Amino acid sequence: MLDRRHAQHRAAGRALRALIDRNATLLLSLVNYAEALVKPAEDERTLRTAITAISTLGVELIAPTPAIARDAARYRKLNISLADGFAMATARAHAAEVASFDRRVRRALASAGLALADAVT
Repeated sequence: MLDRRHAQHRAAGRALRALIDRNATLLLSLVNYAEALVKPAEDERTLRTAITAISTLGVELIAPTPAIARDAARYRKLNISLADGFAMATARAHAAEVASFDRRVRRALASAGLALADAVT
């Protein structure tokens, strides 16, 4: 959502607004937080804007625990990235849904017994 040039930028914005409208708690693994900041970090001003945006949205940053790290490693067998594994493992640890447009992640959710957030269509 932070990259206006990304193909899913608008859809991500709509999904985020829908989650906010239903007062969903927004969680983000610190691993995924770092990943989200990679492109904005190319420019210090853009990085500060991204950090402020995430904070303003009330996103709760979640530090990975050893159990989350183990689950993330296990999820790699589902043909997803380690970062996506952290997103899924964090959701599992907090009984949360996953918001993702990535087809591989969406397929992996069922295998992991996790749900896709309704706002993501």
